[in-house]
Amino acid sequence: MIMSEPSTNQIQARGVDRMLVRLEHLDKLLNLAGEVIITSSTLHELQRDMVDAVTHHQPMTETNLQIIKSADEASARISQDLHDLVMAIRMVEIGETFKLFRRPVRDLGRNLKKEITLKFEGEKVLVDKALAERLVEPLLHILRNAADHGLETPIERIHEGKIETGTILLKAVEREHETEIIVSDDGRGINEPKILEHAHKLGMIHFGEPPTILQILCMSGFSTKEKATDTSGRGVGLDLVNNMVSDFGGTIELENQLKHGCTFRLHIPKLKAVNIIDALIVRCSNTLYALSIDQVVSLQGIKPEQIQASMDRERFIKYLGNPIALFDLSELLGGGTTVQDNPEVVPVVILEGKKDRIACVVTEFLAPSKLVNVPLAKDMFDRDATGIAGTCIISGGRVGMTVDINAVVALATGTQLKTDEGNNDVSAFSKPVVAEVEKDDFVFDSSVPDSTMMKHSQDELITKAKLSAQRDRIANRVEESSQKDLTNTDISDLLTELSRGLMELQDVLLSLENENAPELMKEAFRRLHAGKGNFTMLGVEVSASLAHELETLLDHLRKGKIEMSQELMDIMLDGVAELNAATKMLPQQIPETNTVLLTRINTIMKSLENNEPITDPDQLLGTTFTLVPTVELQLLGALKQGAQAYETFIRFKSGRQADFLVAYLTLRKLCYHGTILATLPSIADIENGHCSNAIKVLWASPLKPDALKNAIDRWASFFNIVEHQSVPTTVFRYDTNVDI
Repeated sequence: MIMSEPSTNQIQARGVDRMLVRLEHLDKLLNLAGEVIITSSTLHELQRDMVDAVTHHQPMTETNLQIIKSADEASARISQDLHDLVMAIRMVEIGETFKLFRRPVRDLGRNLKKEITLKFEGEKVLVDKALAERLVEPLLHILRNAADHGLETPIERIHEGKIETGTILLKAVEREHETEIIVSDDGRGINEPKILEHAHKLGMIHFGEPPTILQILCMSGFSTKEKATDTSGRGVGLDLVNNMVSDFGGTIELENQLKHGCTFRLHIPKLKAVNIIDALIVRCSNTLYALSIDQVVSLQGIKPEQIQASMDRERFIKYLGNPIALFDLSELLGGGTTVQDNPEVVPVVILEGKKDRIACVVTEFLAPSKLVNVPLAKDMFDRDATGIAGTCIISGGRVGMTVDINAVVALATGTQLKTDEGNNDVSAFSKPVVAEVEKDDFVFDSSVPDSTMMKHSQDELITKAKLSAQRDRIANRVEESSQKDLTNTDISDLLTELSRGLMELQDVLLSLENENAPELMKEAFRRLHAGKGNFTMLGVEVSASLAHELETLLDHLRKGKIEMSQELMDIMLDGVAELNAATKMLPQQIPETNTVLLTRINTIMKSLENNEPITDPDQLLGTTFTLVPTVELQLLGALKQGAQAYETFIRFKSGRQADFLVAYLTLRKLCYHGTILATLPSIADIENGHCSNAIKVLWASPLKPDALKNAIDRWASFFNIVEHQSVPTTVFRYDTNVDI
């Protein structure tokens, strides 16, 4: 690798092929393009003058020399400005990554039966897009550990004198040369003696200096749980975090306070652009190599007799009193033995990798230079090109090789340099306890019988045929939706917009669960409606229909027909996750209907239909009462005391007061004459304003029918009652000979 900090290209996150760009950055890019054109025009004029001067054997003028100097200064400034601008364009706010953890932590709290509050600080800190996406999985592992191992149950926290809700803080701090990511909790902390005892038990601690607690926790396979769960216990979480931070050239710190929580600090160096490097040029025989200046420790000119050998080291030299293994740089890179121009002085460069230092023999040191690195294509060489990061053009038009110093040091010392394999995709919309790994390529095993290989080949052909058919279907759907002018770029843009909008929708819904603010409701509707429109444009009816169902649920919530609950929010969030999954499979695959999710939605919709308040007077007359057993017992008790059961219908004239208020006051007046058992609409609906100018009451009164009519007539005018009928009901007959 050509730099001590990892390059943006080498740690390119999965699918980072497009991102939003600020208009101010585009304006700066346009201005720089204008300066490039001006400088190019100046150099063109200068080139014509120089051709004329050479042709006519005229000396260079002072003006021409000044133009060359100005053009050189302008070129250097523009190149630096372009470099800075490109890096600025790649920067995103870390808060967008932090938001992805809101639902996983919410679901973790529910699964673990713990009250958890997730807080953010430093959301405005800017980080490289590749870093922001690579951070998701490691941070998720730390958050899982904090929720599962760190935070106590509510009763434990109260017993320890804490509030029952645990807090996890996710914080970003920008420093001069690094970004610090902090994850802390106020839980039980780490029991260090227990960790050491368990590590001894697992055989992970051997003779010699014992490792630190952090080193033990980051060992692959270490876990304090006897049995793995969906949340933790596999012993891969912190090992993965450590590998990721190491890949970025960073470090991890652990601050632990028993019974008060622990803090993980991830120190990650700021990234540099991969294509522009500050390098030291060295020559090995006739080959030029570029070495990252950041990883060059020292340049030495030693005499041959200073090279020593021992039983455990073939060759080594002393640097600051310490022995360092000596190698031939050309031999390490597969180029043969380096030829020395001067046998009396051997040029040696000391390089520093991730875990060790080595000394390398070269032929000559050349001047440091700022270069443009071109990464090697994977199929450029037939043989293994370990240690070669790419090619570069050195001053004078010479071609050189850029060296991956970490790989060279690992090769020389016999250590294995870990590389990223596979695509571990942790979606913001997936359940926090599941991390799916998808492998796109099928690898044949030579030990598999031919018949099995043939079957796999047939299955692969069938899969490709299905995939082709699915692509045709999505193309047909797009055409059927009258969007015949959609290009592949249009579809890609729509899917990118959908993915971003659904992520923002999830964040709004999580905020809406805790704060029923009108602006949040409005924003949720806007995001959901936009998503439904985009799916419709793509011709994906399944997803558009699901978005419509979720929109209907949200509308019922806004109108107060249903109340916010964990069950409702789970359905909304699962629906958004289903829509997001659809954006990941389109356009290659068409999403299928999630019948389980639709059943959950239909259950809520059906309950709404059953509980829909009846406000139409004519419909009230034809509706019967459905009583729960306790109300039936109340009615039987009233009948036992000699009361009469009545169904009373009352219609009143709408006036200055609201209908629901008149209905409520009328019911209170009826209470003076008996016991109200049930009403249509229900008392709850009347209190919520779901009432017209009529009500129907099932009640028990000691008054006879004529006396009841006269009683209502006396105060009817005070409530603008224009019609009332009371009919004794025989639905509930009472046998006076039976004791209850």
